Amino acid sequence: MESSSELNRLHFFEQACKISEATYASNPLDADNLTRWVGALLELSQFQSVPDSQKMIQDAISKLEEALSINPKKHDALWCLGNAQTSFAFLTNKEDEARPYFEKAAQYFQQAVDEDPSNEIYLKSLEISTRCLSILKFLFFLCLSFTSKGRRRYGVIECDPLVRKGLEKTVSIWEQNE
Repeated sequence: MESSSELNRLHFFEQACKISEATYASNPLDADNLTRWVGALLELSQFQSVPDSQKMIQDAISKLEEALSINPKKHDALWCLGNAQTSFAFLTNKEDEARPYFEKAAQYFQQAVDEDPSNEIYLKSLEISTRCLSILKFLFFLCLSFTSKGRRRYGVIECDPLVRKGLEKTVSIWEQNE
């Protein structure tokens, strides 16, 4: 059963989607509203089954593309689009299916950095997406795309407990080298 904090998060983001939908009905050219709506959709997608999550992420990508058609230099929308592409990539179960989404994510993160070069979050996202691309085969070799008891989630990918320890060690080494 989900904790009360998870249920509160779920409720918060459901309400945010409803508010954004109502705002969109009255002002469809509000790129900021579309970007906020996407943030809520991406959060809600984490509570869904894989097919439902993929559908929500595709909806988010469509809304971000709409926001960027209104304001092509909107760096936070570019960054969110990179996150949406990354999220979708992690929902696939084959490297060759995931790679194009990771590549698009890196492109969007680069565009966000180009628009706001001093933004540390954008820079870090670009760095991480580049690393993911370089170790993609390794990630898909280690990570399992099924759910079972005794396994811990990383995003939407389930990892064997032994693999989890290795990933945690790798992350701690990366963090020490930063």
